[in-house]
Amino acid sequence: MSGETTTKSRRQSQAETRAKLIESAERLMIAHSIPALSVRQLCADAGFTQGAFYSNFESKELLLLEVMEGHLAEQRDRLEDLAASIPEADIDQAMQTLAAWLADIPDRQAWAALALELQLYAFRNPEFRAQYKAAEARVTAQFRVLIEGLAAQFGQPLRLPADVITETLLILWHTAVLRSGDGTQPEENYVKVFRQIMFGEPSAG
Repeated sequence: MSGETTTKSRRQSQAETRAKLIESAERLMIAHSIPALSVRQLCADAGFTQGAFYSNFESKELLLLEVMEGHLAEQRDRLEDLAASIPEADIDQAMQTLAAWLADIPDRQAWAALALELQLYAFRNPEFRAQYKAAEARVTAQFRVLIEGLAAQFGQPLRLPADVITETLLILWHTAVLRSGDGTQPEENYVKVFRQIMFGEPSAG
């Protein structure tokens, strides 16, 4: 029993260390950019040794991938909760609910900046780019299922392939948030575009 408790404590401690390293990485990437982030700086911020870092992550790049997947998975989970909350709503009600939900996302500019940092780092680093694309594809596939589910829910055919819609909507949201200033409401324009892309009338011919 004592051995099991010790093993559990070690796993819990490692999980807590991992979570703190990820939290520090997110904060430092947003504040200083990924190229400026060193493992030494990250460990100092999180309060751990570099040994603790490498016992959890083989490299900085693998930590970045986990940050990205965690961020996108959180967005996906939020959207799934939203979709589940409006099963009987019509499209107008659904879009109003979506706008209110987007307006209430905490730290949305920070998350958008983080997404951009990861994209730029992948663009500049061919070795990381392949890993990034693979991780991005896994999460995008989950978003695609959600987009297809929304279309089926409202009995509306998609005007474009679900993959194209998914990638476009993610990019548009991050860009809209970063371009917004104090007092602006990017969610209103975003929802209009979202609705047009998802449910707009198909072009003639």
